[in-house]
Parts: sequence; structure tokens; C-alpha cells
Amino acid sequence: MSNTEQTEQTEPSRWEILSRERNARVILCNTADTYVLLDIAKSADRGLKALRSRLLISLPPEEVIPLIEEYTEKVLALHETVKKICKTAKIKYRTPRGINQIQGNNGNGNNSVDASVSASESDNNTLN
Repeated sequence: MSNTEQTEQTEPSRWEILSRERNARVILCNTADTYVLLDIAKSADRGLKALRSRLLISLPPEEVIPLIEEYTEKVLALHETVKKICKTAKIKYRTPRGINQIQGNNGNGNNSVDASVSASESDNNTLN
């Protein structure tokens, strides 16, 4: 059996399998800023999951709810900053579905694309 045939029959790696999961995201980091943000997001995900699962069981609402509200405010502030960055860089930015849900824009077709960027400019520079 040649090396090519062996490669074609190789089982997918653990990472390839994980990348197919519905709740998985694969992000290529092009800047150190992105690495930092992903490290924060990973811890935030674990922390928020733990807070929500323990709410009313071992953690009082008056302790948990303000933290979740503060986190949501910071996410919305980051969204606004990224929107400004993309506008300045002339890169298309679509408001993430989760942000629309937080802002109460469910199902109204508001996908908030920066209109100042032409279609031809944004085709190669989409930030999802």
C-alpha cells in the first residue's frame, strides 16, 4: 500500500471530529489580540455554564444575575467596538445572531451590515 493510499484511509483526527460538532467553532488567529480574546471566551464559557447550572441550587440569584448582566453589557460594548473597527477598515461586519437576540431583534431581518462598505470591497473581507 502506498503512502497516498494510507493517508486517504487514515481516520479523522480528534480535532477534525470536534470541528464538525454543532457547538464547535474553528477560528484562525491572525493577531495576538484574537488569541487573548479566545482565551477569555473559553474561560467565560466555562464560568457562565457553571453559574447558570448552579443558579438557585448553590448560588443565590442576587450574586449570579448581576454578573451575567455585566458580562452581557461587555459583550455588547465589544460588538460596538468591533463594528467601528470594521467600518474604519472597510471590512463587512454582520451583527452576530446572538447579539440580535440580546438586543431583541429576533426575526425582524435586521442583520446590520455596515452599508458604507461596497459589495465588491466586502466580498473578500467578510468577518463572520
